[in-house]
Amino acid sequence: VLINSIRPATTVKNLILDPDSGKVVAFLVNINRKEIISPIDVQVWHEIIKVGGQEDIIAVDDVVRVKEIIQSGRYFEKAKVYTKKGEYLGRVLDFAVNTKSYCLESIYVAKTFLGLLKYESRIIQYKDIVEVKEAKVVVKTSLRTVKKENPQPMKLEDAIAS
Repeated sequence: VLINSIRPATTVKNLILDPDSGKVVAFLVNINRKEIISPIDVQVWHEIIKVGGQEDIIAVDDVVRVKEIIQSGRYFEKAKVYTKKGEYLGRVLDFAVNTKSYCLESIYVAKTFLGLLKYESRIIQYKDIVEVKEAKVVVKTSLRTVKKENPQPMKLEDAIAS
C-alpha cells in the first residue's frame, strides 16, 4: 500500500469480502491491531494499492459491515466447500477478485493431505456459489476438476511408449 505514491505504508494481509454480495468491503492491513483500508479510499489498485494518506488506515470497528462480517465467521479464506447435496470438495485456498469492480470472480478449491499435498483442485465461479455460512461455502455442483489426478500409477514402459 502506497501513501501519496511516495512511500510504502503497509501491506495488505487479506481481503474481507461481503459473503452476500461477493464485493470487497475492506483490505485488512494489520491483523493484530485490526486495521483496514476501505475500498472507497483506494485511488489505484493494480500491482499496488494507493491511498491518499495515513488517515485512510482505520480500525475495523469504524466500519459496521466489516465488523459484522468478521464476527459472523462467514468468510471465504480457508472455508470448507460443499455442494448442495453435501459432497465435500475441499477448502478455499485462493480467490480471484476483479480490481475494477471489486467483486469476487472465482474461488480456487482443493482437498489437501496434511495441509501440504493438494488434489482434486477446482475453480468455482462466483455465480455457482449458493451460500456462505459460518466457515462453509455451499456451491451448486461439484463442477469441473482443474487438474485430473491419475488414479493408477503408470508403468515405466507405458510412459516411454506414449
